[in-house]
Amino acid sequence: MNQSRRLAIIHHNASDWVSKLQAAEPGLDLRGWHPREAMQADADWLSEAEALFTWRFPMGFLPRMPKLKWLQNAGAGVDHLVNHPELPQNVLITRADGRFGLWIARYVCGHLLYEAQQIEACRQAQAFNQWQGKLLPERLHDKLALVVGFGRIGRQVGLALKTLGMTVCGFATQDRHDTEFQINSVSRLPEHMPRTRVLVICAPGTENTKGMINANLLASGNPDLTLINVGRGSQVVLPDLLKALDNGLLGRAVLDVFPDEPLKPDDPVWKHPRITITPHHSGPTVPEDLIDDILPNLRAYADGRAIVGAVDRGRGY
Repeated sequence: MNQSRRLAIIHHNASDWVSKLQAAEPGLDLRGWHPREAMQADADWLSEAEALFTWRFPMGFLPRMPKLKWLQNAGAGVDHLVNHPELPQNVLITRADGRFGLWIARYVCGHLLYEAQQIEACRQAQAFNQWQGKLLPERLHDKLALVVGFGRIGRQVGLALKTLGMTVCGFATQDRHDTEFQINSVSRLPEHMPRTRVLVICAPGTENTKGMINANLLASGNPDLTLINVGRGSQVVLPDLLKALDNGLLGRAVLDVFPDEPLKPDDPVWKHPRITITPHHSGPTVPEDLIDDILPNLRAYADGRAIVGAVDRGRGY
């Protein structure tokens, strides 16, 4: 009988992932460790393992896996992996969207509807026993929503906003034909900004998207614009964002991601009255949502077949 192929798991919920992945693909030999325990993991076992499931791992860990051929990322963003100094170029990286699109679509709509339904104003009126019959919801019908990064997650966000009655325009690296949405090159963002109600950033973290939300772009904004960033913190220049809010070029910002996480307690972003901060929770990694996405490659690895859908390291996704 052939020896089962080994898959190492480095994750803060390692024990949960071991049991769930083992149930999904019993043909694998799985062992898992919390990132804090990774350097104490079984060296002999790791030396023969050819696959790794992880989000973050400590520096110095990967050399303990000299036979590593495949790294399955426990999430969608791979910007922290594509240029990792310990990850050989011949190691395949695969990403996982899971049901992040549904999670993130709910997040985006929830924060937008909080504004549109005047929830805060209603709560304030309630506190003073005031019945304000003129406090009406905002009419979102046909208002413009821009979604930057129009892959599986961005499309799900676009579908949700379309269901709210909004006109949705997607943005990608270049114009492309789509049967459901208008998809433009990201270079055309400025021309849409003056009449945009909500701008959602879902793009992957690459050199091309770094700092894309900056003073030049926000100069074309408007006081009714809400920015929602569920992409990468590096994509928003925070000092420029604060100035745009203060100068009426942006109405509100909802930020789920930051250049450095967790956000430092003394960061001025915390105190701005028109910024909502969330702790990178718009698309949680839940085994029940993610395993279906990675199961084909788990089975291929167990059977000795080729891994499919590897990240293009040059593009960064």
